[in-house]
Amino acid sequence: MVGVLLKSRLLLNGDFARFWLSQVLTSVASKSMTMVFPLLATISFAATPFEVGVVAAAQYVPVLVVTLFIGMWLDRRPRRPTLLFTDVAGGLALLIIPVLSGLDEFHLGMLYAVAFGFGSLVAIAEVCAQAYTPSLVRESELVAAIGRLEAVFTLVVVAAPGLGGLLMNWLGGSGAVLMGAVLYLIAALVLLSVNRREPPVVAPVTRERMVSEIAAGARLLLSIPVLRTLIGQAALFNFFEQAMLTLYTVYAASVVGVTPALLGLTVTLGAVGSMLGAVAAEQAERRWGLKRVVVASMAIASFAPVLIPLATDPTPLTVTIWSVSFVLYGFGLTVYNVFSTSTRQRLTPDHLRGRVAATTRLVAYGPLSAGTLLGGSLGSLFGAREGLWITVALLMAAFLHFVVAMKRTRIPDLRAEPELAK
Repeated sequence: MVGVLLKSRLLLNGDFARFWLSQVLTSVASKSMTMVFPLLATISFAATPFEVGVVAAAQYVPVLVVTLFIGMWLDRRPRRPTLLFTDVAGGLALLIIPVLSGLDEFHLGMLYAVAFGFGSLVAIAEVCAQAYTPSLVRESELVAAIGRLEAVFTLVVVAAPGLGGLLMNWLGGSGAVLMGAVLYLIAALVLLSVNRREPPVVAPVTRERMVSEIAAGARLLLSIPVLRTLIGQAALFNFFEQAMLTLYTVYAASVVGVTPALLGLTVTLGAVGSMLGAVAAEQAERRWGLKRVVVASMAIASFAPVLIPLATDPTPLTVTIWSVSFVLYGFGLTVYNVFSTSTRQRLTPDHLRGRVAATTRLVAYGPLSAGTLLGGSLGSLFGAREGLWITVALLMAAFLHFVVAMKRTRIPDLRAEPELAK
């Protein structure tokens, strides 16, 4: 199977296929930990909702610190050695948990530390992977290469957390983390087999010039109304969504009492919605246009979680209701992300795409850590189910604001060449 992948034109060339496979392995492992770490806190340490929120937030806080600065650092050196380092270091960081658990020395504070360190390595690797991709393919293949990586990322973001819950049920907490460590170390071996050399590193610009160039990405996003509206909604949605997902873990495991396997299954089934969304996205714009598509898809993603707090008993009907919720959620979110990303790419000049992507990542993913803390705080103050209702209401309110904003936003001609930023 691996040999077929390496030879397939679907993955462009052998070196890109190896890189792609290493990214699949690390993405599955890292996104699985977003479910495993909070479950460890809930089950192993009987953590409060706020403590669970802190564990989840620790994985996302590094995005605020690393995203822009790692881009400057990567401009000074080859990217592949950095990716190899993050793969090996990520595997070793995860190994800390089963080792300490075996020695009976593992505690909640250590989980905080591992989550933060591991999250830092993930943030570095995701920025580095974007910078490394162009050196593996021809310029004419770059869009296709990015598309193949984005397709995997979208699917893994929805499916892998559920896989983490399944691994917890099958292998226990230490076993699930150990599996993630193994995937990371295998990914390092696969990446080590990439043969293509990177082009020579160009000397960096001065500090003043670099700061100015980073700011150019933010200026472009703010200057184009549709991009400003889309990224603003992404930030709001991610903030309230993360609060909802944090409480969902606590509510399902501690209040309703479903097993980690069933909890993971409900989230994993969201991948079905993601695949359906990816298939539907191409036809949707042709029939309804960008504005209607993004509003409709965001409506589905924002309203689907209302089904979660409706179910209160650990029955097959509850699992079915939650599964339907995540299928709808995955469908709507995937369609929205496809159109948001493609619109940004079409309206961004080539020489600004890297900086705009970094700024977008910071704005969209920066609120995740605050969202986990919001969810934990709401759960501690009002209870998990009541907190879920509040987060669902906030998601709906954010959507209504998005509808108003889109009505006021002019959609440019996406077939025209974007005007170059001054």
